Amino acid sequence: MPIVEGGCHCGLVRYAVTVPDGPVDVLDCDCSICAMTGYLHVIVPEARFRLLEGAREVTSYRFGTGRAQHVFCSQCGIKSWYRPRSHPGHISVNLRCLDEGHGLETRIVAFDGVYPA
Repeated sequence: MPIVEGGCHCGLVRYAVTVPDGPVDVLDCDCSICAMTGYLHVIVPEARFRLLEGAREVTSYRFGTGRAQHVFCSQCGIKSWYRPRSHPGHISVNLRCLDEGHGLETRIVAFDGVYPA
């Protein structure tokens, strides 16, 4: 399984994530925060996510049910990863925040994030 890296705009937050071989499903969620920010989800089990830098540089935001923990860089404001309500025990990394040249083959899949809690 390949390991890819990514992070925020200013570089304070960096992570590595192990993704499955082959095409990776990328969820295009229609909830309010994902639609407004253009977030594209690559969801992996927490054990396959490693925060390399920036543990002290992040802040979090919760809304609605409060189950999702939206994590932002406190310097540039980018949400490059977070803990989704829809997939407990997993981390969602933003496809758009992966380093250039990651080489992943992706498949965009519509995701209903507006569903009732």
